[in-house]
Amino acid sequence: MEGSFEAGVRSAGSALIVDMKGDLTKQAEERLLGLHAWNEPLGEGGTSLILNFTGVPYINSAGIALLIRIVRSGAKAGRQTYAYGMNAHYQKLFRIVGLTTHMLIYPDEYAILTKLDIR
Repeated sequence: MEGSFEAGVRSAGSALIVDMKGDLTKQAEERLLGLHAWNEPLGEGGTSLILNFTGVPYINSAGIALLIRIVRSGAKAGRQTYAYGMNAHYQKLFRIVGLTTHMLIYPDEYAILTKLDIR
């Protein structure tokens, strides 16, 4: 279905990974916000949030606002957010809107897990 969005979470060491699939728009808000109370700790020992954008073909302004909300909540809660899987256009857009102040972009999940020393 066009415009549909799915998201799930999995753990890897001290990181919580959010796998997203579909367009990141206003319709994704309920699903993404329902995964976790983003202003709260990630759980036992959770210090890092990893956002997987490999299944996200489209992000509009409402989707960016949603990401800003999640990333800023994480920063206030003392956690670092990482992301991978978005194209160069979205990487540039994220830099322009200031998302990369609190969200580090890596080429893939392996690079993030290596940086975090999670095997």
